[in-house]
Order: sequence, then C-alpha cells, then structure tokens
Amino acid sequence: GYYLVVYYVQILWDNIHPSRESRGVYNGGVDAAATLLGAIASFSAGHVKLQWSLWAELVIFLITALQAGLLFLMNTTTNIWVCYVGFVLFRSSHQLLVPIAIFQIATSLTKELCALVFGINTFLATILKTIITLIIADKRGLGLHVNSQFYFYIGYFTLLAATYLGRGLYVFIRHQQEQKARGTQKEEEATCSATEGDRTDGQAYTDCSKA
Repeated sequence: GYYLVVYYVQILWDNIHPSRESRGVYNGGVDAAATLLGAIASFSAGHVKLQWSLWAELVIFLITALQAGLLFLMNTTTNIWVCYVGFVLFRSSHQLLVPIAIFQIATSLTKELCALVFGINTFLATILKTIITLIIADKRGLGLHVNSQFYFYIGYFTLLAATYLGRGLYVFIRHQQEQKARGTQKEEEATCSATEGDRTDGQAYTDCSKA
C-alpha cells in the first residue's frame, strides 16, 4: 500500500494542482523533504525507550490509523499545500514504522531464518502490489480514477489498523493476566514464608504444598 501511494501521489498532486497551469509546483522538493524526514524518523525510532514486546502492536495501530487519516485528508483536500504536508507526514510515519515492524519480526526468528522470511515478505509484497495495480489502476482492470484509487488505499490502511488494534489489545490483556498471576503466586509464597516461623517445618510444608 505504501509504495502504491508513493507511485500515484504525483498523479493526485497533478489532479489537485495541474503542473501545466502553474509554476508553483514543488513536487520534487516535497518528495525530497519527505525522504529526509523519513530518514530522521527511522533513526529516531531506535532511541525510543519503550517495552516494544508489549506496546509495538498498539504503536503500529496508531501510526497506521494516522496514515489512513492522512490519506483521506490528501484525497479530499483541494489545497495542494495541505496535500504536500499530508504526504510528508505519511511518508515519515512509514519510515518510523519500518524499524518497529522489523524488530517485531526479527525477535521471533533465528538468524538463519531472518533473510529467508524478509526475502519472502518482499516477494509477496511485490506480487500483491502487482495484483492491486492490475485490478484498480490498469485499464485492463477497473481503471479507477486516482481519487477512487486512494479511497481503496484508505480502506487498506484502515483494515491494517483494525488488525493491529485487535492484536495489540490481545497482547496487552494477556500481559495483564500474566502479571496478575505472578502477583498472586508471589503473595502465596510470601504467606507461606510468614507462616513458617509460627509452625513446624512439616506443617508449613504441607500448607504451602496445598496452596
């Protein structure tokens, strides 16, 4: 979805502010600014102190939901500068998202599997991008107008956001349950330790074993 947005945003810009009718076109400068800010965002992600194993999915949800909102803004505005700012924020947020997503995948893999998984992921992403292009953009498919295409991308990112929200809530609830279970276990152990001073060793052992 991200690469399709990058590919077709130039057409969207030209639809909002035709380059043939005005000299105030800064598409190249905006693209360069988005790339620079994206690199800064990607670098800064490594310095964020957060328990990623717990919060990563919810962070990805927030960023993906933001991207869906930015795409909607870009697709509905008639002001080229609003569209420019929306694209810069969209691309920067994606570059912030990439290291987080890679970290989440890499933590569950061995070193030997990383190259294979990321290679397959890139291959499948290319296939998906080709299929979407053929269906919604190519004249042999639906051949949708650029605004209609962006509504599809908005739906795509909204679906991703909902998926990550569900996954993030599941991870958070499971973490809370595990913390509660650990706390209960510690309380039981503390209770057993406290009673050892008032009872015989055998009696304390029996009570703690039952607990």
